[in-house]
Amino acid sequence: MSSHFVKNSGTLLTGSVVAQGVAFLAYLLLSRLFTPDDFGLYNVFYSYIEVLIILSTCKYEMAIVKADTDAEARALSRFTLRLNAVVSVVLLTVALILILMDVEVNPLPPILILLIPFMVFFCGTTRVYTFVFNRYKHFGRIATAEVVTSVSGVVAKIGLGLLATIVQLFHTIGLPVGTILGKMAAGVYYRIAASKVLPKPGPAAASAAGLRQLIGQHRVFPLYSMPRELVSSFSANLPFMWLSLYFDKSLLGLFSLAVVFTMRPVNILANVFEKVFYPTHTEKIKHSQPLGRDIRRFLLTLCGISFPVMLVAFLFAEPLFTFLFGDKWIGTGYYVRCIIPWIAVLLLTGSLAFVPNVFTTQRGDFVFQLIQFVLRIAALAVGISRGDFRLAILLFCAVSTLVQVCLLGWYLHQVRRYDKTLKPQHANS
Repeated sequence: MSSHFVKNSGTLLTGSVVAQGVAFLAYLLLSRLFTPDDFGLYNVFYSYIEVLIILSTCKYEMAIVKADTDAEARALSRFTLRLNAVVSVVLLTVALILILMDVEVNPLPPILILLIPFMVFFCGTTRVYTFVFNRYKHFGRIATAEVVTSVSGVVAKIGLGLLATIVQLFHTIGLPVGTILGKMAAGVYYRIAASKVLPKPGPAAASAAGLRQLIGQHRVFPLYSMPRELVSSFSANLPFMWLSLYFDKSLLGLFSLAVVFTMRPVNILANVFEKVFYPTHTEKIKHSQPLGRDIRRFLLTLCGISFPVMLVAFLFAEPLFTFLFGDKWIGTGYYVRCIIPWIAVLLLTGSLAFVPNVFTTQRGDFVFQLIQFVLRIAALAVGISRGDFRLAILLFCAVSTLVQVCLLGWYLHQVRRYDKTLKPQHANS
């Protein structure tokens, strides 16, 4: 596994590093073209997207990797793409009704409400294709799609940011529209790549009865993974959704910049490792092979590399961010220091996020997310009641760190329990 893991994760990491390197460099310019208020509003907008995209696919894209045959995988991918399209049309209808009825969705203006369905559609499409290519281990194509997304989005955002100096409207829509165009470009790339490298479909398509049976066979994903992801995404985006009702958007903008340069790199790394671990360990379990030794070795290596970097970031966050982005972003360092303990553990748990899927323990994972959700509500409520944005973020990050530590212990417990079931078999052989 070691050589395959290094090769596949290296391929994905290369694409992610290039993609995010382009995006991070662009922030040096974007942070001057757009204001903290613009970034705050954009992150409120995107927080709704991260919740709605889960509803648009019902997490059936995760079943594509676990499908027993290529024919089943194709049927699931077609079904999930169509489901995403239907949900996006429904959201567009709802958005138009809200605008026509002049219903206020604070703090989003009507133009951003109208953009939500388009963002959901293109995000959902690229997500489904990512899992399709993950099944066939075309990690190079996934990496290329990330680069396409990043470069296209950055070019669009910079162009719209320059226009924002002339037309005020582009301050509001520049960042969201740029992201949509980046996802659209990735969707086009995936469609072209799919026609070239994926297995050709067989002569007969899945019957309606066969599709219903297949959907029912993988119902664990909408029944457990989807609610779990909904709760997880909603609670993770609570600061933007809830605090935007009580505090100035510029504070959200400062917090969002800290999230971009801490949470996003960690999520990228964790997603890369999880993408490689998921199919690899699913295969190992099918062949009754142990997991614990490789996972422990991986976690120790990851800690040895990541923790010193995070310590440096914790110590020098404020002067570094002020130097890079200018005086209007003073205060971002405080939020970076709040986030770093959380992401230090999240890097480990995110890399092992495949564990509930391969052991079918999504119900337990859902319980952890519910507990985290309740604790985060309580944390933000304390900050809101005291009118203290910084306190709200500090408590939010603290309870998130605590839950992630417990979640990591639970993941490792499942791996140990599985390995113990293999020992009698190895002894008998």
